[in-house]
Amino acid sequence: MTLLDETPPGSLAILSLDVAQFYYHEARLLDERRYDEWIGLFTSESTYWAPVRVTREGEPDRMKPGELALFDDDYGTLELRVASLSAKSAWAEIPPSRTRRLITNVTATESEVEGQVFATSNFLTFRSRLEATEHTFVGMREDILVRDGASWHILERKILLEHNTFTSDNISVLF
Repeated sequence: MTLLDETPPGSLAILSLDVAQFYYHEARLLDERRYDEWIGLFTSESTYWAPVRVTREGEPDRMKPGELALFDDDYGTLELRVASLSAKSAWAEIPPSRTRRLITNVTATESEVEGQVFATSNFLTFRSRLEATEHTFVGMREDILVRDGASWHILERKILLEHNTFTSDNISVLF
């Protein structure tokens, strides 16, 4: 039972709170490296996309679908990413990174499509490896969520990282 189940339709504050709780749960799964549970938050039709951000005067600062992206995954490639992170031989994660995710500014609005919600959130993801390697990723996510009974699932996720350049040797974290 969620707050949404007990609240009359149309309460955007309650909807946003319910979605925020979902995002906090998701962050905990990732920080605890519970990737098999995390992938279960996605639908089999999910997309997971991070367009490259560009600086062009008078132009949009992000690439369009089908253009250059940091990653552009469907559910199958997202499963491969999770399998790679979970493998004991994942070179980018030996030893495993320590991460902490902060999620904020969660908003949710009902979609015109029955059962779907458009949600946004800001994030800060801190990652440390070995003795002296630290990276911080900052950005926002734009999601389309669907409800399956009492649970939310991610149908589409667009990750907009705020970085012009990356000091990280890889982006082996999930957002």
